[in-house]
Amino acid sequence: MRSRQHMGVRPVAAFAAMDLEAKIAALRAHPSFPQAARNMAIGLTGFYRGGPLLNWLMDDRARVVLSHVVLHCHYARDPADPSSGLTPTRIKQLCREFDLCSPGRAAAMVSLMRFAGYLAPDPDSDDRRRRPLVATPKLLELLRQRWRSHFTSGIPVFPDGAVLADRLDDLAFVRAFLAAMFGRYQDGFRLIMYTPGLGLFGDRSAGMMIASTLLAAGAEDDTVPPSRPFAISISELSRRFGVSRVHVAKMLRDAVQDGLIVRAGDKGEGITLAPALAEALSVFYANAFIYFFDSAREAAASLDAQDCGAGEPGRRSA
Repeated sequence: MRSRQHMGVRPVAAFAAMDLEAKIAALRAHPSFPQAARNMAIGLTGFYRGGPLLNWLMDDRARVVLSHVVLHCHYARDPADPSSGLTPTRIKQLCREFDLCSPGRAAAMVSLMRFAGYLAPDPDSDDRRRRPLVATPKLLELLRQRWRSHFTSGIPVFPDGAVLADRLDDLAFVRAFLAAMFGRYQDGFRLIMYTPGLGLFGDRSAGMMIASTLLAAGAEDDTVPPSRPFAISISELSRRFGVSRVHVAKMLRDAVQDGLIVRAGDKGEGITLAPALAEALSVFYANAFIYFFDSAREAAASLDAQDCGAGEPGRRSA
């Protein structure tokens, strides 16, 4: 019989009291974590949206954070506070604060999000100085699909994953969930924490998508991340993630030089992950699961406490 110290049977309250490094260690020790991480990696790469211009402006990891920041600012608007809400100036400030990109690139990203239909001018405002914006339902639905994938991917480890995924239909929950994630970022949390081996991938266009593809590329009977060699196509990675073959090839060459992967075969198509990269990817996905699940549980607990205090438990649909 397995120890009850595995995270899947550990009381949530006890797990919540652990510090982040201890949580990461406990989650990685769970026997179902490798499969959960593979599920999340497949889902994450499946939802990828990129292209030459987007990749030039901001790496994929920063774009994910920016989309959360934008939607949080939309919902966090306080009518009594003129400086609150979603404006180009506010987004530029937060991109600088969170070290996502320069103010100029932030402004360009806002323009692209407007062009793509994720943002629009606030129809209820005539403030030409602040130029307030609103997030459209298109952005909310895009993120809901991604979050639902994250929560269902974690079900083998987190039994409440299905419940949290279902709560995404509640707009009040979405708002509280975004606020909880935003608060963690303000407190210094970063998805790349404790993973120095991912720096080479995390700071490059489509880098985390390529690293995630490597994590999920092993055979079904291999470990996760894979411990045996596997084949990968530079051309396929280039097409899939909207970057050049030269960019992908250089990233893989640099990964070899940094001792993160070993390549074999006439064209180097055979890849073996070095222990340093396997460790970093495992830690990254554990950290990501904790970020999303802890934020969601905080949001759920807050709303449930409000419902109990009001004596009117229920759901608020979007």
